[in-house]
Amino acid sequence: MYQIKNEYLFPTQVVTGQIPDFNKIQQPMVDWMDDYKNKNQGVAKISNKGGWQSESKDVYLDDGFKPFQDSMVNCINELCLEFKIGKKLKIAQMWININGANSYNVSHRHPNSILSGVLWIKQRSEMGRFVFDNMDNGYRDAMLLTNTDVNHLLECKMPPEYVPGYTNGTIIIFPSGLSHRVEINETQENRYTLAFNIVFD
Repeated sequence: MYQIKNEYLFPTQVVTGQIPDFNKIQQPMVDWMDDYKNKNQGVAKISNKGGWQSESKDVYLDDGFKPFQDSMVNCINELCLEFKIGKKLKIAQMWININGANSYNVSHRHPNSILSGVLWIKQRSEMGRFVFDNMDNGYRDAMLLTNTDVNHLLECKMPPEYVPGYTNGTIIIFPSGLSHRVEINETQENRYTLAFNIVFD
């Protein structure tokens, strides 16, 4: 009898959590983001194609963010504890993303930070799914992965791409070097998210 042993090497940790009673602050957050955009028309051009991304990466300092600060930052702090990092962390950057019709974000990473994250404020799948790309193992093992049973790949966390589960009020935190993108918004509505980077304090 063959003594077969399977091992799956080098997993990447991704942590997801939900802001309690998010429905109570959802519309006020959308209103704040729309107001912020109207007052700050400049748009950052980084990964976004057609969408609006705030030039400022310090929107957490805006007075309009204060009513939501505790709910969001407390959740981020709890999720960061799951990484078991032996140093203090702090939010270094936070910015607004408003993706209108036909806009999307190309695959990218966040340099010069330790962890990155997203809060989904108003979205549904047709507005553009958030996708992690297996840019490292996926490219290295492309011939292997494209010819392997997809159920096996999903079960063992080895797919070429992965869409995490999320809804409005979900925060996800992941290593900043993990490639990710947002698919095209196929609706006429705006998709609202807040993104952020975390560094050692």
